Amino acid sequence: GYKVVNFKKFLSHKHIIQYVEKYVKNLVEKHLNLRIKNFKLENYHKHVNQDLHYKILKKLSKGIKFSKIISKNKLEKFMSETLKINVSTRNKKYKKKINPNVFLLRIIRPSRYDFNPPHRDVYFDRYRSGVNICIPICGSNKKSSLPVFPYSHKLNESKIERTNLNSYFNHLKFSVPIVIKTSPYLNLIRPNPGKNEMLIFSSYMIHGGGINDNQDTTRVSIELRFWRSN
Repeated sequence: GYKVVNFKKFLSHKHIIQYVEKYVKNLVEKHLNLRIKNFKLENYHKHVNQDLHYKILKKLSKGIKFSKIISKNKLEKFMSETLKINVSTRNKKYKKKINPNVFLLRIIRPSRYDFNPPHRDVYFDRYRSGVNICIPICGSNKKSSLPVFPYSHKLNESKIERTNLNSYFNHLKFSVPIVIKTSPYLNLIRPNPGKNEMLIFSSYMIHGGGINDNQDTTRVSIELRFWRSN
């Protein structure tokens, strides 16, 4: 249900990191109304308080437009070759709900409840039959990378105990139903993709619950979904 793959032939990880870092830096500087010298994404948590963090997330929730550095065409070509089917960032059934021209950014501060609890994306109809990717930008390691439950994409829903929509987890409200218990036992692992690598996984796979256990490093990653294009 998941695989770690190398994308070096298609995209520059170094340039992606620089692009994202500059984008987030500009957002933080704009809200603080000051210039930050030697800004590093892994130190994001040192520059923002809780209120500013939520303002940044609200801005990021609209997505970031693709560019020459993070090329939609190259990503679609790479994913199509990797999956051996033609895929696109466009979901034909949900054109109004999913913008195919942007990617999302996930920011998880150290030891904070910024992460989503365990869930399946298919609990929302618009994400059904999709394939997810996660590209680590900074702070991703065995203590912080996105957890997945191997083979859970094949797990029958009758074997899963979950909450309703808009439930609370660690005093925070989440729109997605939260997986509480599974049979067999919910066993999340961290595949931990490295430099020039991304994690690909099924929208049916249980994932999430990834607290950042690094003491002083923010984790940032790109998230994007693909659907069959023909």
